[in-house]
Amino acid sequence: MRKMLPETLPALTEHTITDREKLIEELHLVREQGFAVDREENTLGLRCFGVAIPYRTPARDAISCSVPVARLTPAHEQMVKDALFDARDRLTLATRRL
Repeated sequence: MRKMLPETLPALTEHTITDREKLIEELHLVREQGFAVDREENTLGLRCFGVAIPYRTPARDAISCSVPVARLTPAHEQMVKDALFDARDRLTLATRRL
């Protein structure tokens, strides 16, 4: 994995992960939990949740939802993740029928 990452990771915001080892740790966490979270790393004020659509191996497609941080509660965050997992499952099922 380290070979695939550039030597320097430019910061888009003060929250961007710019340390390669920290990014690798985050990618391991994403695999474990089944979803990724952008914690204002790309755009200040937005948190984004994403899940891979695993109809191909390795997965090449994903869906995501961005939410203004000011509106995000723990309950809302769980609703977004649940909706993404549901959409992932339905899309995976639909693409297997093709």
